[in-house]
Amino acid sequence: MRNKRAFTLIELLVVIAIIALLLAIIVPSLRVAKEIAAGSVCMANEAQLGKCWILYAEDNDGLIVDGDTSDQYDGRMTYPRPEGNVLVRNWVGRPMGPNNQDINDTVNDKVRGFQVGALWPYVSDPKAYHCPVDNRHIKRAIYPYNSTTANPPGLWVGGYRTYSIGKPLSKRYPDGTSTGEYQVEIFRASQFVNPSDKIIFLEETDGYGWNHRTWNMNLKTPYWVDPFAILHNDSSTFSYADGHADRHKWVNKQTREMAKAQQKGWSAVDPGTGSTEDWVWFKRSYIPGKIPATWN
Repeated sequence: MRNKRAFTLIELLVVIAIIALLLAIIVPSLRVAKEIAAGSVCMANEAQLGKCWILYAEDNDGLIVDGDTSDQYDGRMTYPRPEGNVLVRNWVGRPMGPNNQDINDTVNDKVRGFQVGALWPYVSDPKAYHCPVDNRHIKRAIYPYNSTTANPPGLWVGGYRTYSIGKPLSKRYPDGTSTGEYQVEIFRASQFVNPSDKIIFLEETDGYGWNHRTWNMNLKTPYWVDPFAILHNDSSTFSYADGHADRHKWVNKQTREMAKAQQKGWSAVDPGTGSTEDWVWFKRSYIPGKIPATWN
């Protein structure tokens, strides 16, 4: 009979080390591939939202849908403005219970907010409002929402809608007056300059339990007022005013740190290099129409 020879301990350790090394190489690659694949889904979602945004304007004599999120239960808001009160249709509404209660306990509560929005007749699939790697809805907050405190609405369950619209596309006032956004707001599709380069939807993952109101940035000084999301291998996806979507890779470490921290009022100046390249790029694509002559 032949002598049977088993693996020695050293040989087993070598095999285990080789397997561990291969896993260390493969797993990060799989994570990156997953993020890139999710980015493709995101671009498809935002392209769909962007086209529906255009259809709404075409059906309403060129008037664009208001980019704010309604606090009312019919998806409408009345804003006091210098020229007088104005009633708008918001693109989505706030989360609500089945009987219009002030509830944000489940994803269904959030979807009911989508359903009262002006874009719901054009895009009625809740998944179109959500990035696959945005997992806030499965991470319950530590503190429940208490309406008697200063806590923002919706702390029972994390957000589900990943996409937001910037302040220049909303009539909410006086929001945006201190950041310069009020000075560049527009209300009609015809007011866009180079619409293929102007951002409508962006990825946002705030901690309110839903992306409340518009997304904001400071157009006067290099500061991010609101943090946006970087979910796809140091890249974010955007939808543009001509209906197409694209992915942009951020170059400044400061930008990526801002998205990771998800804190408001984050400087856009990279401390290591002094660069503001990301802020300059985004500002150019964020201002939808003509730049005020006083800014030149």
